[in-house]
Amino acid sequence: MIKRETIDAIVSACRIEEVVGDFVHLTKRGVNLIGLCPFHDEKTPSFNVSPARGIYKCFGCGEAGNAIRFVMQYEKCTYVEALRYLAKKYGITVEETERTPEAIRQMNEREALMAVSEFAASFFSDNLWKSTEGRNIGLSYFHERGFTDETIMKFRLGYSLSNRTALLDKAVNEGYTADNLEKAGLVLPPRQGEDDRRSDRFYERVMFPIQNFSGRVIAFGGRTLRSGDKKIAKYVNSPETEIYHKSDTLYGIFQARNAIRKADKCLLVEGYADVISMHQAGIENVVASSGTSLTANQVRLIRKLTNNVTVVYDGDAAGIHAAERAVGMMLKEGLDIRIVTLPPEDDPDSFARSHSLQEIEEYIANGERDFLKFRIDRFLQQPDHDDPLKKAAFIRAVAEDLALIPDSITLSVFVRQSSEMLEVSEDVLLSAVNKIRVRRYVEEKQRQSAPAEQEAAEAAEALVPEPSREKPVPDTPAFLTIADVERALLFRLVNYGDRMLVLEQEGEEPRIMRLDEMVFNDLEQDQLELETPLYHKFYNMYKEAFLRQPETVLQQLQYSQDEEVLQLYTALQDVKPAYSSGWKQRKSIIHTIDDQDELLREDLLDVLHNLRLMHLRKMKEECELALKTEQEEEEMLILLSKIRQINEYITIIEKKLGVTYR
Repeated sequence: MIKRETIDAIVSACRIEEVVGDFVHLTKRGVNLIGLCPFHDEKTPSFNVSPARGIYKCFGCGEAGNAIRFVMQYEKCTYVEALRYLAKKYGITVEETERTPEAIRQMNEREALMAVSEFAASFFSDNLWKSTEGRNIGLSYFHERGFTDETIMKFRLGYSLSNRTALLDKAVNEGYTADNLEKAGLVLPPRQGEDDRRSDRFYERVMFPIQNFSGRVIAFGGRTLRSGDKKIAKYVNSPETEIYHKSDTLYGIFQARNAIRKADKCLLVEGYADVISMHQAGIENVVASSGTSLTANQVRLIRKLTNNVTVVYDGDAAGIHAAERAVGMMLKEGLDIRIVTLPPEDDPDSFARSHSLQEIEEYIANGERDFLKFRIDRFLQQPDHDDPLKKAAFIRAVAEDLALIPDSITLSVFVRQSSEMLEVSEDVLLSAVNKIRVRRYVEEKQRQSAPAEQEAAEAAEALVPEPSREKPVPDTPAFLTIADVERALLFRLVNYGDRMLVLEQEGEEPRIMRLDEMVFNDLEQDQLELETPLYHKFYNMYKEAFLRQPETVLQQLQYSQDEEVLQLYTALQDVKPAYSSGWKQRKSIIHTIDDQDELLREDLLDVLHNLRLMHLRKMKEECELALKTEQEEEEMLILLSKIRQINEYITIIEKKLGVTYR
């Protein structure tokens, strides 16, 4: 147990912003700090830290607590282990009773696996420095690679002995169980016919411990030095375990996290040696995907530290292909991606060892290009890039990449850049991007469930009615639904929102105002909101876009990352002009209208009046229902008075709908 005095010292030393800041990139907002929540996936920060109160709270997922609880939640560890972590961070000596073999056995499974992995890392390190075999083989190899003793210790490099049970025997003797060693991926299960005899997974290899974000050892990579023996795998890696998920881990993230924050940039390489050599050269904001394709969780781990990533892969064809593969996942997560290609004979490891810090920094600064320019430049350098079929196929591939970009402004910039470089119309390219995004949205819906698929199809059918199945509009607007009217209003915003109209009100001078601004003012004055969920969301996004920059409202909607909004936006624009003989011989509320400003203003007022009418009728129904159940005479009189008032308003609006309104 940890002594009370030690716990008090740890608690007193902790600063919530420092503890959380080791894991989350925080920015100042008033007296608090804000960042992306580490406990759920989000693109807009909702995670708040209050230094004054010493607490954190996420307004997205609801997680909250103090510094100790944060470590417990993030590391999924016990209270005692969280205290040990914080004590180490603040240089506090932990005074506690010695951990006995019995205490080791009583640890929960996750902590037991963490403990045995830490033991293994120390064991491999001791082998490297203290055993004759380790010094002669492992340490000599690292020195030949140019790694200094300081670098070797920084990354806790080690060596596994040729004795195939060395780790197993030592760990069991120290009180760790063979079962936990196997669960941690450190020993192999018994081979058939060997009488329950386990053996070490790693033997006669140089060892690369893999540390998580907070520095705890969770897995290993082992490299053989028998380069001529084709029967032996060059690398052996830890399997998936309770504490190690390859898709969630980046090699070097613990050593790089502070440098990434400081530089506001992450360099992404492929292998262990690439990371280590770059660090030794003085470039510390670098991590590796460990030779595997980049995953969404790895990208999100980077995004918690920075939005800027530069991919530095080998200069050969395989390295360039790997760099391009990594782009798609990062685009989807909204990162700003740049690519640097090294000379064909180099990888980041060899390049870092053969160049000075200044040369490396200058090469990266001068050589990095945004992913799109890099990809298009490569295509344009091909001798057959003018072939129409190949160019069309490449443009479609570029559109697939662009469709992954969630931010509307970034997408707008890249669409414009691509159209110029490829000599293709910006509208054509944007149309292709939007079709891809809608297609992906529909495909995702289809994957979720069969009922969801049917629902999406019906919704799409309702959004774009075919003339052949369209019902005539009745003479009275009473048969229209609120959804009909709301959709008609959105249609006018999308197609005519920027038109300048003359607003005439009794007793006031005529004013010139945009159509969409007239709608905003009208609905706010009557405190009306759209009831259909999707239409309500679309209207609010339109209004927010207007408040940001009225001149680019439609462009902002075009680049929306909300697939539902994008699909509705496309459907509203696709409706063709049509006329109906119904509803007082005027143009149907479901259809488009004439271009003349006067008719446009009259038609808009019709829509707004109908929206009011719908809400008034709904209010009337609610009052009549309440009247049937009300027992108090005074309340009944109030309801009757309210119903009479609503009827008066309804009569006024119905009269307006029957005459030309100016």
